[in-house]
Amino acid sequence: MTSSTSNNNGIRVVCAGLGRTGTLSLTEALEILGYKPYHYVAASHAKQWALLAQGDATVDSLIDLVVDDGYDAVLENPCSDIYQDILKCYPSAKVVLTVRDSSDKFEASWKVLMDTMVLSELPFSWTFPSFFGWIPLFQYLKMIRYFMGTTHLQLQPGELTHAWRVKEDGWLAIQYERHNTHVQQHVSDENLLVFNVKQGWKPLCDFLQCEIPKDTPFPHSKTNDTKALKRLKRTFLVIAYSWIPVTVGAVMGAVLYGKCLNTGASTRITEL
Repeated sequence: MTSSTSNNNGIRVVCAGLGRTGTLSLTEALEILGYKPYHYVAASHAKQWALLAQGDATVDSLIDLVVDDGYDAVLENPCSDIYQDILKCYPSAKVVLTVRDSSDKFEASWKVLMDTMVLSELPFSWTFPSFFGWIPLFQYLKMIRYFMGTTHLQLQPGELTHAWRVKEDGWLAIQYERHNTHVQQHVSDENLLVFNVKQGWKPLCDFLQCEIPKDTPFPHSKTNDTKALKRLKRTFLVIAYSWIPVTVGAVMGAVLYGKCLNTGASTRITEL
């Protein structure tokens, strides 16, 4: 077996798993193997994804955008929402379906993520003085989240990422299972690896026909685990509630500093 090296021949690996299934760990693993993975959404592509969510861009244009920027592996939503379209363009691509230990674990993790992300979507109010909604990137990401789940799952816009809050417990777990079943029914067994990142290098490298990296443990990312997301949520809240007093304090400080300078200048002139 030979090591993978990145090339310009398009998408070679499609991670069709939903978010919160170890996709960031797999991203880091693919980087070690020599791929250039596309995880979630590149910031420079966010506007184009938002246009797709609104029906003002085509799936093919998004795929071309990703490939033209040199990526040869795609992971997580919203790419997993269009995994079939990607495979139509690149039918020889290997498909990895990342999974959790159970559907209940997926549901719990998805809720933590979306309860964090929703803070970036809330409009400004005096009870929650957030400015995130004024930033174009956050506006685009909100549109993208409303797109998730609307393709083969045929959910309503925002149902997977927002409306689960009014659903009964277990509804998200069912959507996770529906998605995984869809992938397994539409990808041939020889071209599909159902993969839990806890399994480590061997099943992944066997599937991709790569050598197992020597003296390199399989990465298990903590960047966006539950603890990290809770810290991010606290950061969002601190920023939302502190930017006004900080800004007011800075302006008042500048005004007082200016008055001190003027007073000092007047004193020197009087002394002269």
